[in-house]
Amino acid sequence: MSTSIITLRHLRSFVAVADTGSFTRAAERLFLTQSSLSSTIHQLEEDIGIKLFDRTTRSVVLTPAARQLHQQAAGLLLQFDAMVSDLKSLAAQQHGHLRIAASPSIVAWLLIPALPDFQAGHPHVTLSVREAGSAEIERRVREGEVDFGITSRLANYGELDYTPLLRDRYGIVCSAGHPLAGQPAPLSWSQVSPYRGDLVGLASDTQIGILHRRTLQQFDLAEHREEVSSSTSLYPMLQLGGRLCILPRLTAQTHQLDQLVFRPLQAPVLYRELFLVTRRLRSLSASAQSLLQALMATLAGRALPDGVECVASRQAGAAG
Repeated sequence: MSTSIITLRHLRSFVAVADTGSFTRAAERLFLTQSSLSSTIHQLEEDIGIKLFDRTTRSVVLTPAARQLHQQAAGLLLQFDAMVSDLKSLAAQQHGHLRIAASPSIVAWLLIPALPDFQAGHPHVTLSVREAGSAEIERRVREGEVDFGITSRLANYGELDYTPLLRDRYGIVCSAGHPLAGQPAPLSWSQVSPYRGDLVGLASDTQIGILHRRTLQQFDLAEHREEVSSSTSLYPMLQLGGRLCILPRLTAQTHQLDQLVFRPLQAPVLYRELFLVTRRLRSLSASAQSLLQALMATLAGRALPDGVECVASRQAGAAG
């Protein structure tokens, strides 16, 4: 009796077809011919003894028995790819390439100021920085596309570790000519409510956007007439006048937003929490740990704006 051997090729082929719902698209993704892919799937079905797909002229659908296999196979592939990425990072050591993802305010306020000290000690390490919303950053860390991220906790994946770094208070940002700009700080939410028609929202893949949709509705502020995809777009939008945005303190002072008026909010006071996000049970490379230490040293040496608190523990500098 022959022994069945299920390989990564089998699993990748199966997951690709399951994800795309098409042998044609899966073959394109894997750079295989369709006949080769079909043969691999047929071989896998024979080896495990179950039918994996129901095929029609228009679609390919997972059988009930294959749904659990899909989840487990995708998880195994994710772990394997992360392990290979870790090994490559370890091999690179001080001559590697780091990939970091962070919210725009953290890139401007913390990451860029920390780079000179890090690069002085690691002149051969190159760096890619990705600005993104919370959902995208968590996804990139989870799938091993970046070494670590700094963002809010949104999806709260079980495969990720979230180490607290900062929290900053929410307030409103508006031009100097807006009626709320002349009010004494802090403002109550009830004072802002009459100007709900002036609210500019942020996209729902950010923690700020989630706040706009889930929390502000209790203050009659859930609806907004305009929406932008990032804080970078807010400056020209708010400069038009007659507009305001609910933002955390750090975001309010970056990307030229510091030229606008910030008024903290109270009753209740709300905070955004920022975390160092890493993959659980995955060690950071030596160069990634050095960059993280540079970030923590920069954070410890910076004067914090009003409404911003450092909640980082010593463990954050040695994460991974």
